Amino acid sequence: MKRMLEPAKTVLLILLVVASFCLTAMLWSNQPNLQFIEPAQYTESKPVKEKTLEQLVTPESVVFHYGEERHTRAVATDAPYSLIVSEMSKWIFLDFSPFALSNEKWGEIAREKLGLEVRFRSTVPLSIVSRLVTFRDEYDSGIKGIDRLWLYYEKDEDVVYALFLSTEEGRMMRSRTSISPKDLRESYLASGSSMPEQIMKVVRPERTYSVLEGPTPIWSMYYLPKNQMRMQQFRYSYVPVTNERLMEAYFIDQSLVRQIMERDKTVIFTDGSRSIQLRAEQQAITFTDPAYQQRAQELSDEEKVQSAVTFINKHLGWLDDFHFERIKKSYNEKDLITFRQYVGAYPLVSTSEPIQIDTIQITSEAGQVVTMSRSLLDLDKYIGNNEQTIMSGPELYKLIRDKKLADTEQITNAYLAYQTVIGDGYVDLVPTWIVELANQGNLYILARVKQGGGGAHGLE
Repeated sequence: MKRMLEPAKTVLLILLVVASFCLTAMLWSNQPNLQFIEPAQYTESKPVKEKTLEQLVTPESVVFHYGEERHTRAVATDAPYSLIVSEMSKWIFLDFSPFALSNEKWGEIAREKLGLEVRFRSTVPLSIVSRLVTFRDEYDSGIKGIDRLWLYYEKDEDVVYALFLSTEEGRMMRSRTSISPKDLRESYLASGSSMPEQIMKVVRPERTYSVLEGPTPIWSMYYLPKNQMRMQQFRYSYVPVTNERLMEAYFIDQSLVRQIMERDKTVIFTDGSRSIQLRAEQQAITFTDPAYQQRAQELSDEEKVQSAVTFINKHLGWLDDFHFERIKKSYNEKDLITFRQYVGAYPLVSTSEPIQIDTIQITSEAGQVVTMSRSLLDLDKYIGNNEQTIMSGPELYKLIRDKKLADTEQITNAYLAYQTVIGDGYVDLVPTWIVELANQGNLYILARVKQGGGGAHGLE
């Protein structure tokens, strides 16, 4: 019995060893089919068009000064404007210094000297201006931004100087330029000689210029066409942005998004962090993302605007043609950045409730977008147009006086724009004079001359 027990143990041991090898082989050759969970990725929208900061910061107009009270003006749809904007990248500025002018010198430069005035829509940070032209030297004028760049020819020195003007700050600086007097006369001014003649209107300061002595605040002025002009009234169809595009554009993981319906029928989409407030009757959204301070250092205005541009590029994009309008501090010390929509050379202005399609407004903190408000209407197909005769500057002033709409001495600016009128599936763009008044609301005056002669329609 003992002799049979030993061989049995040996056989059992061999079977155990073989079984062990078989199980090991099965484990090696049959790995479990593991599924790795990918981290959530931010799904970027597919914008209609991305833009660079340089494409969004462009002059509002170019005014040509010929002396003897003669001025002409070119806008974005005019060839002289395109020439000047293309030449700006070649301009070099050096020897910067703070500057002040007497009232007499101001009048001489504005009314008598050959010059070229590049006008922006509002104050543009100097660091952004330096991306449009070349600054050869450092500047230390204390000016944060400018709304005008004025080139003028100083005959006694045979030099073209540049004035960097900040109406908002009431300050300026001067520099020498690389522009030759010959180029100013024979290229730039020659190109603008056929543009519509303008009347220069100087904004009245607290004291009349005639009683000011010594250095004076910078002159602020605007320009009105001397004669009637032609302008198109357009009608466009529009395409609303779908909820699917919104979800794709603004949320990291769409499966986490839930929908909340408020009592006033406002719809809120949220993933627990960021949210979109959708107002159907306004065809607009407000995007909100709690600010997270990633860095404490102070950002420049250029960096703040660039951050806003990058955000829009990645989130729904620029549905239509927009341009940078301004950056300013909000009531709670956050940065409010505005981009305005344009058709051709003219800005869109929405005054009628509830639908407004004229701006994209961003509130940012330390360069991070906290809120953004924008329209969901994308101008789609051009349906039709109607050419209209637009009242001149003198006719505009006469209308304002005759109808007692305002004191013309209080006008600080006047410009042409398209007022939006939303219909069922279409948007009418109506030529309108926007008249800005000191310490008052704006006037919105239909710009077309009445058929049958005499006068024009006025809306306040």
